Amino acid sequence: MDGTLLDSNSKLSEDNIKALRDLESTGVRVVLASGRVFKSVLYFASKISSDPCVIANNGAILGSDYNNLFFENPIDDEYLDRLYDLALENGLDFHFYDLDTYYSNKLKIEKLDHLRKENDNEYTTNILISDDPLRELRAKNHKAYKFQINKTNDHPLGSEGISKLVRDEFSDSLYMTSSFGGVLELMSKGVSKFDTLLALADKIGFTRENIAAIGDGLNDLEMIKGSKLSFAMGNGREELKEIASHIVSDNNSGAIREACEIIKEYNRV
Repeated sequence: MDGTLLDSNSKLSEDNIKALRDLESTGVRVVLASGRVFKSVLYFASKISSDPCVIANNGAILGSDYNNLFFENPIDDEYLDRLYDLALENGLDFHFYDLDTYYSNKLKIEKLDHLRKENDNEYTTNILISDDPLRELRAKNHKAYKFQINKTNDHPLGSEGISKLVRDEFSDSLYMTSSFGGVLELMSKGVSKFDTLLALADKIGFTRENIAAIGDGLNDLEMIKGSKLSFAMGNGREELKEIASHIVSDNNSGAIREACEIIKEYNRV
């Protein structure tokens, strides 16, 4: 969503809503796939469709509402404990998500700006800041679906150093990706947007030949590579532009409508 569906101010335009509703009216199922927490993705999906289906936390969750989760793959408690300790030991800036809450040990308002609703006074997810956010998660008997390390470029170890630190310990147990520069996102092994999208396609009787995908970040790479029709955002990573079947405008300039029109034309042929 960020950098693709939403503009640079993290807002969903009326034009994007209309373009996607028009696409759905032709029989295409629109599914939002994001690294964001489930509650936040569902908030935006509900503005587009009366029967939303979303993929959240980079593929760790698939569902249409809290009581209708088709798939979930949380981080194993053992790995979450170690990730949490590693972050504290190395002074890393981090947060993690369950189904509906952003957890961190530091309150930094600027980090939450992208989660604000349109009126800017509320957020699209719950926010919990605590000296011990992992304890708070466990007190609710909840699981974490994504652990994110932030501002890696600003840390003494640097982005490469932090990636190596995490990779050396978790390469066999966690999936690592990044939706934009300076962050490292960690989920259970085997989790990705595209793997979960394929599971959904199988559930409703589709194949990858029926899938079109659009994205801007490295967490979209598998999805862009594996879909029949693929769209790289003009503001996206070069790695996506090199493999996508189409390159569209940026997230402030009608890229979603462009992609929708191409899909409709493809289906008419």
